[in-house]
Amino acid sequence: MPKFSVIIPLYNKEKDFPLTLKSVMAQTFKDFEVIIVNDGSTDNSLAIAEAEAKTDSRIKIFNKKNEGLAATRNYGVARANTEDVIWIDADDSWHPFHLENMAAILKKLPEAQWFAAAYEKKHSDNLTRSMIAPTLEKGENWIGVIEDYFKESMVDSLTHPSSVGMKKSFFLNLGGHNTAITFSEDTDLWIRAALKAPLAFSNKISATIMLDSSNRLNHTSLKTRIFPDYDVFNAQAEMNSSLKKYLDVHRFSIALNYKLDGDIENFKKYKSKIATTSLNSKQRLLLGVPKVILVASKRLKEMLHTSGFYFSVYR
Repeated sequence: MPKFSVIIPLYNKEKDFPLTLKSVMAQTFKDFEVIIVNDGSTDNSLAIAEAEAKTDSRIKIFNKKNEGLAATRNYGVARANTEDVIWIDADDSWHPFHLENMAAILKKLPEAQWFAAAYEKKHSDNLTRSMIAPTLEKGENWIGVIEDYFKESMVDSLTHPSSVGMKKSFFLNLGGHNTAITFSEDTDLWIRAALKAPLAFSNKISATIMLDSSNRLNHTSLKTRIFPDYDVFNAQAEMNSSLKKYLDVHRFSIALNYKLDGDIENFKKYKSKIATTSLNSKQRLLLGVPKVILVASKRLKEMLHTSGFYFSVYR
C-alpha cells in the first residue's frame, strides 16, 4: 500500500492540468497513488489524464457526471487506498519536494489528523508571493502544531486545497465536504477540522496556487454561488474570539462581493452580522464606500498585482 493518495478533481482544465499533473509525477517522494476524478469534463482534460495513465500505473482515473468540487473531492477520498489523503486542484502545482515535506510533518507528528505545508500565490506573471501568516516568522524549517488556526488565518488561510492533507478517517468523521456549498466549501471544512483537531504545519513553501489560471471558480457569477452558512458556528464563536473574528472577516468578503454585484439586500444581510471590531480600518472603510469607489479600488488592486505590487485589505 502506498503512503499517500493524491486526489485531483478535474473539470475542464486542459490548459492548466498538464503542468499540475507533471508537478505531481515529478515528486522526489515516490510512494503514492494518484486518483483523478473527472467531473464530467467537456474539453480535452480526460484525454490528457488517460495519456499519462498509460505511462504510470500509479494513476487511476474515475469518471462521473458533473457535480462540483465538493462532491468530486468526496468521491476521490472514498476511493483512496491509503489513510493519508492529499489534494491538489487541477490548475495549481507542487514543488518537487512537496510530498517529502508532507511526509516530514507526519514523521515528526504521526498522530496529526490533518496537516499542511506553506504555499505561495501566483497573482500574475509579475507577482508571486509567499502566503502571509504569523507562523512563518519562525523560519522555513519549522514543523509543529498550530495553537490557534483561526488567528493564524486572518490574511491567508493556513490551508489551501492544494497544500493540505488529512487522515481519511478524520475526513470521513467530519462528514467530508458539504456538497450543498458551491463556493468556499473548503473554508467550511477547515473550520470544522480546526474545531476538532490541531493542524500540523510545515513552514517550508512547497505548493504554488495559480490565481491567474483559466476557468477558476472565482471567475464564476455570484448568482451561481452558494456560500457556507457561517451562522452554524456562532455558538462556538461565542467562546472563541479568534473564530468570531475569522467568521466576520469571511462575512466581510462575501458582503463586499454582493455590493460589487449590486445586490444590496444580501450586502446588508451579511454586513449586519459583522462586529466591526473584528475588522481592520481598511475593511471598515470599504464597507461604507459607494459601489463606484469599490469598483475603482478593485481595478486598482488588479492593476497593482499585474504590475508586480501586492495590496490586500486583509492586513
